[in-house]
Amino acid sequence: MIKQISAITLLLLVIGCSSLTLEPANFAWPIESVLTTDDQGNVYIERFTTGFNASNLFRAEFGEATEIANKELRVIRDQLGYYVMTSPGFMNVYVFEVDNGALVRVNKIFISKEGIMNPVLNQRMPHIELISNGVSYLLDSKGLKRK
Repeated sequence: MIKQISAITLLLLVIGCSSLTLEPANFAWPIESVLTTDDQGNVYIERFTTGFNASNLFRAEFGEATEIANKELRVIRDQLGYYVMTSPGFMNVYVFEVDNGALVRVNKIFISKEGIMNPVLNQRMPHIELISNGVSYLLDSKGLKRK
């Protein structure tokens, strides 16, 4: 009897300590956010209460001497929670994930050595669509996908 009570108590403790998972979850944003950097390179996404400093991203694309104020940054979040970013003149689309209060690059997707012109980001489940100069690209966190 004591063994049975001990076993039931142990089982209840194990069940009570198990992790809680809420799924499925969809982290997608329905539309892109068009942001402008301030003098220090910060951008704020008020609709989603998100903010981060994008100056290192612009420096990665254009070099250390680049002016970071008043730059346009295109940001969208995919269904898995990755942040997808680009800007006019970038050659690449960047993919970030959240890690300990920071956005950490998980991929840099090359698009064009001439640079991305007039970029637009859209949800095209399960992908993100980039439109640049009338050309459409499908991508996800791993890279370009075929249409």
